[in-house]
Amino acid sequence: MKFKKVVALWVLVFLLPGAGWGLTLKQCIEEALRNSPYLLKARAQWQAERPRRLEEFSGFLPQISLEDTLTRTATEAVSPYYQQYMGLELDYNLFQGGGTLFSYLAARRDVEVAYAQYREAVIETAYGVTVSFYTVLEKKRLWEAAKDDLRDAQANLDMALARYREGLAPYADVIKARASVANSRFLLRGRESDYWVALGKLNLEMGRSVTSSVNPQGKLKEESWNVDFSMARREALENNPLVLQAEKELEAQRYRKAQVYSEFSPRVDFQWRYGWQDRSFPPNDYKEWSWQFTFTLPLFSGFASRARLARNRALVDSKRYHLARVKLEVEQDVWEAYQELKRSQANVLSARAHLRDATHDLE
Repeated sequence: MKFKKVVALWVLVFLLPGAGWGLTLKQCIEEALRNSPYLLKARAQWQAERPRRLEEFSGFLPQISLEDTLTRTATEAVSPYYQQYMGLELDYNLFQGGGTLFSYLAARRDVEVAYAQYREAVIETAYGVTVSFYTVLEKKRLWEAAKDDLRDAQANLDMALARYREGLAPYADVIKARASVANSRFLLRGRESDYWVALGKLNLEMGRSVTSSVNPQGKLKEESWNVDFSMARREALENNPLVLQAEKELEAQRYRKAQVYSEFSPRVDFQWRYGWQDRSFPPNDYKEWSWQFTFTLPLFSGFASRARLARNRALVDSKRYHLARVKLEVEQDVWEAYQELKRSQANVLSARAHLRDATHDLE
């Protein structure tokens, strides 16, 4: 989540009046976290990745199976006969060069990447609702101000007509007043359209239909923040979901590279069998059991492993450069947000001064 988006919320909080009865910002965010398709998709992707840890952990466990075979055998010297075997078989990969371990660790990092993406989606959803919520309040206030402007323009037109009839003003004043009324009506239609567009955007952010009825309730107040740039940059690099996601992706890719290295290592497998062997089927069966260790040293299997190793090395470099790029972008976002915050604070002070001057002129 970009830091400047958080600071943008402070810019929105500036001298807007409260709305009537309806949903508060907290209620809108809670509804969006329950119903937003964008967030639900990210949550489903995270939940889809979580079972991978158990899937990869299964590589550390033995595999047990029940075997039942029926064979018919015939040779030139022996007449045809049936042979049956039924028993248990246990297969266990004792050592695979660390491939199972690295695969499991990579799966864990993939789950953490999915969680970072879900966390980013939560922040994006909350931010989108917040911006849309305050935009609706702003557009509603501007719409109400346009209505006031239209009433003032109509009053000026009535006054200009009265003065013209009394011979106290030229007809040009009437023309000018009528043009002002027309402009006010045009502005009013534009402000009304902006309000309904903003309201539809809020509905979409909350996971509703664009035509749903909602009346945001909120009262914005001015708040002053004292932000230290160095501290903000450090916290952004430590807590930003995009940075965490890039770090976990780099770690996962390193484990995948190590997993390819394990393909060049020897393997040790163990197999154990216990069952019943019967040649005549069904009488005269006898028990049979066996175990064996298998040591496998790969010497040559083409160039597939070497190609995968070269590819994963390049992907590790790509992930490392991507992480460096993300950190630079986050730092740039913090710097822009810091400058935007300073500019908005100056705008607030200037607006407050203009308000005092306007109030003094009315008095």
